[in-house]
Amino acid sequence: MYINTLHFKEIDSTHSHATADWDGWNVAEWTAISADTQHLGRGQRTKTWQDVPGKALLCTLVSPQVMWPGESLMHRHMAMTVALCEAIEATGVGSIGLKWPNDLYLEGRKVGGILTEAQWTGSHCTRYAGSLGLNIEAAPPGFAALGSFEAPQVWRDRLLPPWVDALMHPDESAIQSFSQRLVHRGIGLWRVPGEEEPREAKCLGVDAQGRIGLQWTRVDGQTVVRWYVHGETHWVGGLEK
Repeated sequence: MYINTLHFKEIDSTHSHATADWDGWNVAEWTAISADTQHLGRGQRTKTWQDVPGKALLCTLVSPQVMWPGESLMHRHMAMTVALCEAIEATGVGSIGLKWPNDLYLEGRKVGGILTEAQWTGSHCTRYAGSLGLNIEAAPPGFAALGSFEAPQVWRDRLLPPWVDALMHPDESAIQSFSQRLVHRGIGLWRVPGEEEPREAKCLGVDAQGRIGLQWTRVDGQTVVRWYVHGETHWVGGLEK
């Protein structure tokens, strides 16, 4: 599998660079853009991503021209995320957990994050960009690092093949595997639409559309089950394993 690689010493954002001109990338090849450090690293929505220069894997993978049905994208995302977790764990660094929908956790702290974006023709994805920020040797305060002294480029070359393979051939068990890795499975506190205070609810995992399932009991004893898309609810904490 050939993946074209492009590396920068410093860049504003590998993701921004990748998506600024979709037509600038080879339509027949996968392209990976990486950097030693970013000064405008991006996270989900308006969040930012900070790195310790030279100590993190900062990489955006751009697909060739594809024709993926829109309904398959979340399945591909979950398969890719699980594949990355398994490839990281294969080096012996420990168990990687997931905080829905895009964060990687190690020993209770965030160690990495994923950001995705797509171009569309009708209901089909025609180009796809996925970015991974992963703290390798060191991390900003409050975050985790893998504790590996291997260069980020070594990690890039290690993770790219399973990353691409999972996107092209998503494993059917990805949804279940993704759910099993959730750090907030079981009872926890969640902010849900229409309620000012966090609600104690049981996390049921994710469905094929990537929605998170929450279950709680009303004061009248009736069981309530709701499924939420990203942005509608978020985990506050209060985890009980």
